[in-house]
Amino acid sequence: MVRSASVALPNILALAALVLFTQTVFVPAPPTPTATASAVGALRGAVASSAMLAASAGAALPAFAEEIDSAEAYNRKVMTGVSVCLSLALVLMGIIIFYTRRVVENKWLN
Repeated sequence: MVRSASVALPNILALAALVLFTQTVFVPAPPTPTATASAVGALRGAVASSAMLAASAGAALPAFAEEIDSAEAYNRKVMTGVSVCLSLALVLMGIIIFYTRRVVENKWLN
């Protein structure tokens, strides 16, 4: 469907006038940053919170350092392998079911 010039020309002129005469076409530049007391205070708060996080993580590290016996490690590996294989099998079954339904909808088998 082709628009006539009598409809398109006024729209183009109105758009051009809007762009030329509107002062808020462009976003103003952000203000220049200045180092204020609030910014320095926020930085000090971040340093303090990161120091507290490091101290709390240091206290929790011995809990992660306990020894894992070989049977537990083997069981974890087996469970990881089984879960990966089952998820891949489910994806493959989904793909097979999807394309089978598509072929049957097209009545390709009839």
